[in-house]
Amino acid sequence: MGRVFLTCCLLLLPLLLPAQDFTSIFMKENGADSTLVCVTISPKMMEEILKSDSGKDEDILKIISGLKSMQVLSSRENGESYFRKARKIVEDHSKRFEPYLSYTDENENCQIIVRKKGGSIVELIMLMVEKDHFAIINFTGKIKPEFISTLTRSMSRKHPS
Repeated sequence: MGRVFLTCCLLLLPLLLPAQDFTSIFMKENGADSTLVCVTISPKMMEEILKSDSGKDEDILKIISGLKSMQVLSSRENGESYFRKARKIVEDHSKRFEPYLSYTDENENCQIIVRKKGGSIVELIMLMVEKDHFAIINFTGKIKPEFISTLTRSMSRKHPS
């Protein structure tokens, strides 16, 4: 009887635990590295940003209203190495994360990765490397198509065809 209960608990445990976001997975694998800096904007801070009406554009507020949090992880050293490690996480978790959009030129590589739940995008990850500088920008929440479109337009303005 005890074995059956233990087996059931072990099988249900992954369903009960909250899903780790991409940055958490990356930090778990590279957390001891002192060159990495991570800044998190919590759900509470996102709420406060949305409440503040000082000069906010209503269209922008609508676009970001579904966001829960944002994390920026960066390093000014070992950019290519971190980028390869981040790409490996995407590959290792290919059932969870899927490539969405990418841009590459001789100086910079930028990739957008998404995680979906029930057909909706609930996490958007931007992986960027330029020379030795590496960054992950990780958004969680209900990611609206307008938000992705805004990011895409900003990339195309930065890198006209």
